Amino acid sequence: MKWWIHTLIWAAMIVSVYPVAAEEALTPFVIPAETHANSWLRMETTPVRVDSPYVTVRNGHFAWGEERLRLWGVNFSFGANLPTFEDAPTVADRLAAAGVNSVRCHHMDTSLYPNGLFNALDGRTLDETAMARLDYFIDQLARRGIFVNINLHVGRAHSAYLDDIPAPATQFDKIVGIFTPELIEAQKDFARQILNRVNTVRNVRYGDDPAVAFVEITNEDSFFMWDGDQQLRALPTFYADLLQSQYNGWLKKRYGTDEALQEAWSAGEEPLGPNLLINGDFSNKVSGTNRPSNWILEQHETSRATFDQADYLGVTAGRVTTTNDDGVSWHIQLNQTSLPVKGARVYTLSFQAAAASARSLTCNVAQAHDPWGSLGLARTIALTPEWQAFQFTFTCTADDDNARVNVAFGGDDATVYLANVHFSTGGTTGLKENESLNNDSVALYADHEGLAREMDRWRFLAETEKKYFNEMFSFIKQTLKTRALVTGTIVFGPLGLYAQSDMDFIDSHAYWKHPRFPNQPWDPADWIVDQEAMTDQPENATLFGIVAERLAGKPFTLSEYNHPAPMDYQAECVPMVASFAAAHDVDAVWLYSYEHDVSSWDQEYFDSFFDIRGNPAKWGFVRAGAALFRNFGLGTLGSEQAVPLAGSSDTLTQLADLHRRLDRDMPHVLQELGGVTREILLSERRALSFESTRTVADNHETSPVVLEWTVENGRGLYGARGAGGWAWTGHADRFRAGSDGRIVIDSPGFYALTLTPLDGRSLEASRSLLVTACGRSENTDMIFSEDRTTVGRNWGRGPVRIQPAAGSVKLPAGQWRAWALGPDGRPTSAAVVRTTDAGSRLMLDPSHGTLWYVIKQTAQSMLAY
Repeated sequence: MKWWIHTLIWAAMIVSVYPVAAEEALTPFVIPAETHANSWLRMETTPVRVDSPYVTVRNGHFAWGEERLRLWGVNFSFGANLPTFEDAPTVADRLAAAGVNSVRCHHMDTSLYPNGLFNALDGRTLDETAMARLDYFIDQLARRGIFVNINLHVGRAHSAYLDDIPAPATQFDKIVGIFTPELIEAQKDFARQILNRVNTVRNVRYGDDPAVAFVEITNEDSFFMWDGDQQLRALPTFYADLLQSQYNGWLKKRYGTDEALQEAWSAGEEPLGPNLLINGDFSNKVSGTNRPSNWILEQHETSRATFDQADYLGVTAGRVTTTNDDGVSWHIQLNQTSLPVKGARVYTLSFQAAAASARSLTCNVAQAHDPWGSLGLARTIALTPEWQAFQFTFTCTADDDNARVNVAFGGDDATVYLANVHFSTGGTTGLKENESLNNDSVALYADHEGLAREMDRWRFLAETEKKYFNEMFSFIKQTLKTRALVTGTIVFGPLGLYAQSDMDFIDSHAYWKHPRFPNQPWDPADWIVDQEAMTDQPENATLFGIVAERLAGKPFTLSEYNHPAPMDYQAECVPMVASFAAAHDVDAVWLYSYEHDVSSWDQEYFDSFFDIRGNPAKWGFVRAGAALFRNFGLGTLGSEQAVPLAGSSDTLTQLADLHRRLDRDMPHVLQELGGVTREILLSERRALSFESTRTVADNHETSPVVLEWTVENGRGLYGARGAGGWAWTGHADRFRAGSDGRIVIDSPGFYALTLTPLDGRSLEASRSLLVTACGRSENTDMIFSEDRTTVGRNWGRGPVRIQPAAGSVKLPAGQWRAWALGPDGRPTSAAVVRTTDAGSRLMLDPSHGTLWYVIKQTAQSMLAY
């Protein structure tokens, strides 16, 4: 009888075996830096030799020799890329034993040795000791079957080392490195030095080494990145003039003359209409108060402010006085709502503003309802104690009957004064009187620009960015003759995908609840990680946005992913991403990050948001993730279906319109173009395509997978079930019913659990299974804030501790014995397998103090699963 027929019987008869403690206990579980030779979890590897095949692309996926290849990897950052000759073999062995088969070498260019590749004496040349260490580390990785992904530009500001190139306003030369010839040449020079280097251990050029399988041109770098529009508007004169000159050259090729340009841009010119706001001058007040009427002051979390009428420098104003600021911009807002707007219609927002001291604020026009999306205007402005006039003309992105004009004040407690706020239709002009192609004076950004002018800017930026990436791609592949597969950067919306479309593969990054820094970026003492489980919020989950960025016919990778520590729910990270990526047939996942520090290999606790080396809630699931994802154990959601991005020959114009309206919201793009919802992505695979019709042949057969994601009363349960494994995350009281009795968790309150084969077979045929199960993970003496959103600098000490499970897991039919494993992967005690006529269950006992159980078949014959 098939095992699942018994699940309802089990669901009815199982009772709690272990009482739930009032305070769920934590037990030490330090996974050692050196993997024991006899660890039951050790995974076999195949070395990557200098005469091995190169990783290639076949039928839209990675291949190695004749076999389909998936990469299950981790990032190494800064000095961690340069372990000592003594440490490198141990580090590489620990990775390989856990099933890691790729390392992404990240932030090697950012710092001076010993935290990076550049010589500390001059900052310009590569340090030979650093390169020798990198040579040796790559060799140790390759000997254990681990491919390397070399990131070329991540944190290097080449502008700081070039004569006659001023410092840009962007960090790490981001954005300006896309269009500045001197910076592009500097990037090529660095690529030349790295990829032409002959590895002193392997005696092969990096560019010819099969182990150096992937190259990334520049990390998170695009005109269309998160703050790209704001950065472009604020470029220093040198870079602004250069980009404007290139823009004028592009316009000359497109239009030829000022007259032709004016004719194209004057279409739809419209004067300003009447003010759509009520009480925009703040002269009317709520009866019996000094508060201006028709405006709404919003205060969120702990932020507090007052709003009243005041006279400032002779002007009647609305005054917002912050009394408590928690550092989050939108936590104090001033709105006027219920404004009807039309998509593709031009609107202008103008106002005067001043502040008691210099500060910034943001203004936008957006939805006054869920999902609170932008309707085309979002700007950050700098205020002074003097009155300034601001005016923004934009094209609305969608129809909406309940839009709002919004000003956000959080992040600074300086009092703000607003006056004469005017929001109306119209306000556009074409080419301005002082602009001409003849002297390159046509501005990239201008006040009162209409849709035609805005669309030309989108086209120019997209073509310029694509030209840069194609040029770098050609240099690496053709000039340097590098055999590695090359990607550009991650996808930033439809135009970002267009810019990446000629790369060997398409890449993505995502983080659930990335740390927030209320006052200073990356302040180690002042940060917040929201205590929210992604399992509880499928509507906001990062996973759907990731797979919405894939391009049909191209391998698709996720080179950074994490749920940051010290979140109580971080154990959900690896099971969710490994299973979801497997179901959607993603080609590579690199968790961010294994380690940042070259001297922390033996540390018995974690002390950062992202490093997983010492975090059992993440590193403890990596071996299971290898079985689910790398080994194709979980299966996929059937064949991929393409969604055309454009329906005519003018693809770029259609992409620009999508980007203008939807920005980087790729799930919304999929929904608009193909009717693809999050619910559909739980059962089917989709990929965007620049062709009207496309089918992709998969060359690796996998069994089907079932994804389930439900929320009841705010408490979620995520499940992925396939022939070669299970992955479950969620609240304990949801497991029994949600898994049809397969899993029962009595404690702790939130849990992650996987069931995977250790022998590469299906669950049905396997003779050795691994159960990985974990609740919270935290250090000894960790000091949390009252709301558990931060520990500041108080990360605690070792040993790191976990919450073991109390409950049970349904096993396949057969005769089983079970053992609890210690942190070194060896058995420490026998675990109970309870067998009745309804089947066998592994009993999860917190007294074992483990997150790993191994279950082995004891009979020679195998019964049907």
